[in-house]
Amino acid sequence: HVANEGFLELINNMLTSGMVPALYDDSEKDGMINSVRDEVARAGLVETKESCWAYFVQKCRNNLHVVLAMSPVGETLRSRCRNFPGMVNNTVIDWFEPWPQQALHSVASVFLEGEDL
Repeated sequence: HVANEGFLELINNMLTSGMVPALYDDSEKDGMINSVRDEVARAGLVETKESCWAYFVQKCRNNLHVVLAMSPVGETLRSRCRNFPGMVNNTVIDWFEPWPQQALHSVASVFLEGEDL
């Protein structure tokens, strides 16, 4: 259940452009730019404000993992896919029928084994 459809707008923006417009003020953005300057230089890129910001945004996109669970029953999922195309174009949709609790636990255990959660 999505409590606020505006939340999906933010996720859609992150998935399509890597950023949410007006999420950071100038001082926050400058801090993030400065935090990646050394990495940008080590990567052999020119250290302009724009290239540092692009590097930061790409790094965020590469590390962003979003999990959304939505019911396919009714018109809601179809409507959200139309209204928020980034959720279809920039994600993988896994559709599965009900599984036994033990099966879900077993699969999760295999995939999360060794992860520091």
